[in-house]
Amino acid sequence: MNEVVRIFLIVAITLGSIPLAAGKELDRAKVEFAVQDKLLNEIYQDLRKNLPVDLFAKVREDQRRWIRYRDYISSAESKRLQKKPEDDPDYWTTAALMTVNRITWLKGWKGAGAAPSRGSPGKWDGIYRDSYGGELQIVERGGKLYFSLVVVRGPTFHSGACDGQAEVNGSMARFSVRYSPDEAPAWLTFLNNRQGDGRIEVIGENTGFFHGARAYFQGHYLRVQTLQPQDLEKLLKGSSEGGTTGE
Repeated sequence: MNEVVRIFLIVAITLGSIPLAAGKELDRAKVEFAVQDKLLNEIYQDLRKNLPVDLFAKVREDQRRWIRYRDYISSAESKRLQKKPEDDPDYWTTAALMTVNRITWLKGWKGAGAAPSRGSPGKWDGIYRDSYGGELQIVERGGKLYFSLVVVRGPTFHSGACDGQAEVNGSMARFSVRYSPDEAPAWLTFLNNRQGDGRIEVIGENTGFFHGARAYFQGHYLRVQTLQPQDLEKLLKGSSEGGTTGE
């Protein structure tokens, strides 16, 4: 199962648990969050010391945004039920799960310091995440990018998925498909290392066929791990068979 989907499914199940446990459950959830948050801060401080100044500035800016995002997602269900988030075990459990995923993303920056110069294409192959519910698996073969893009966005968990082959031109690749003669084609554009940080920027146009109303593909995706042989085989096969949709 796609790791992003797995994390958000766990969150969704957690938010839907009735009745909510109290007392020890709350204490246990708070402790687990504290453990993960401490590790997150340790990795963040390590990046502060070891990343080039310009790269860490990007991490710092995104980290501030993500902290707000984590609280927004974690507290959404508590607020809907008119509960105080800090007294709700599910708030702390959700925040801890999101922090685990964020830790993986932050660790990915340790390899970004050796990124090629801005505008030059880096290596495409790998598993990338944007840390906001998006995961991109991608590999280059024979001038084509075989990719699988999966997203789960926001407190409503609107999802989307698209598999396919994109044409490569230097640091850019583009996927285009038309499902109706009466509608404009759907485009996904992949920009590799355009900002000199090794990330892939994804830009979508007319992609609603592939995702729910509140989902989106746009984002900056950072490589977090390499593709395993079984993942590579599945990716090459799935991308050759066409796109998929979301809710």
